[in-house]
Amino acid sequence: MSGKSKKEILGMSALSHKFQITIPKEVRTEANLGEGDKIVFVKEDDRIYIKTSVEL
Repeated sequence: MSGKSKKEILGMSALSHKFQITIPKEVRTEANLGEGDKIVFVKEDDRIYIKTSVEL
């Protein structure tokens, strides 16, 4: 195997005037997110991504 991870775009969201986003259903399903769940924003090198707080 090449060791490269598979990348797949699960959805897209736009910022509201309050700088809020809606997490697309495909992302919520894949990450098993529910109302009230906590997520964190992680910066790694030149990328920013979200993780569930239980993954930390």
